[in-house]
Amino acid sequence: MQTGARRDATDVSLLQILLLFTGVGLRSFGGGLSAWIYREVVARRGWLKDSEFLGALTLGQILPGSNVVNLSIYVGYRTKGAIGGVVAVSSLLVPPMVMIVMVATVFHQLAQLVWLHRFLEGVAAAAIGMTASVGFRTARALLAEQRWPLLLIVAVFVAVGVMRLPLVPVAIVAGAVGLIIASRRG
Repeated sequence: MQTGARRDATDVSLLQILLLFTGVGLRSFGGGLSAWIYREVVARRGWLKDSEFLGALTLGQILPGSNVVNLSIYVGYRTKGAIGGVVAVSSLLVPPMVMIVMVATVFHQLAQLVWLHRFLEGVAAAAIGMTASVGFRTARALLAEQRWPLLLIVAVFVAVGVMRLPLVPVAIVAGAVGLIIASRRG
């Protein structure tokens, strides 16, 4: 099918729905599912028009439950009726769930290995060291030019660490003060 070409949604097979939503479910760990579904259903396959997709997304956000689950049910239902909705949502959720169970099983087996724990602790220590190194280099370069950021850092440390003030309000005030000082100096 040519990208962006519109086709009749009733021409879609259950196998196509299954493969599409299985692929989306397996490739999109960490979010962005709505964007993946849009890309596949509207832009690549032309199963829905933009307006239909946006309406379905809005409906999915209004209805209780996960937006993406609601969206996949809509796309499946729109293309192949109730069975299409069941196939779409099942193939979106079941394969990633099976994969997570398999990864958890393997992880549980690997978690017993002492050398692996030590290796991962070393990797974590290296990552912390690299992050601290970048922070120190940045701070040194910044403090060579101006001293006020150091005063702001010390003030935040004292407010949160010593006086036990809540972090969010302190960060908001410190950010505002930093912006004001930077705008007047810049």
